[in-house]
Amino acid sequence: MNFRAYDILSSLVPGFLFLLTLLIAFRVAYDKDLIFAYTAIAFLLGYLINTIGSWMEDFYFWTWGGKPSNNLLSGKGTWKINFYHGEQARNLLKNETVTAEPTNDELFSIAMRQVTGLKDSRIEDFNALYAFSRSLLTAVLLSTTILLIQHRSDWRYYTVLVPALIVTWLRSKQRGYYYAKEVLNEYLKKRLSSTSI
Repeated sequence: MNFRAYDILSSLVPGFLFLLTLLIAFRVAYDKDLIFAYTAIAFLLGYLINTIGSWMEDFYFWTWGGKPSNNLLSGKGTWKINFYHGEQARNLLKNETVTAEPTNDELFSIAMRQVTGLKDSRIEDFNALYAFSRSLLTAVLLSTTILLIQHRSDWRYYTVLVPALIVTWLRSKQRGYYYAKEVLNEYLKKRLSSTSI
């Protein structure tokens, strides 16, 4: 089993954020002598947060106005992210399936299958950044919920937690769109270069 630096950091960062929330919520003093124990707990919490974020993905898509890949294939972008070749990509992808009326999910899965593992592709990086953003969003959402329940009458928590939640929500949405756009761009590049030969 090989761990990349990303795998460790993507679990540790959200895990430590949530661990700090738990320390505050349960009024447990931080003990610098327990750094190794905190690191192990943070890694486990980060792993669990990544799992919860994956389970909550449909909820996130709903709050974002739809799944990024579906929206891009339908010609709908979001703030700062547009895909102007949605119809062209859909038509090319339809030629690669036997389904009479394929869904955007099916078409996007065909595009992913075609481009996953391409040399000099940034798809893995975009996917990793999206998964990391989704984990951060989940950690901030859980932390905000816990801390605002405990400190509902303290306005200082609202001034920090609500903007943090909005920013991580928006950034996670953007990362989802960037990932889907990269997959579709790579698919179009591959298909168009193979038809021009």
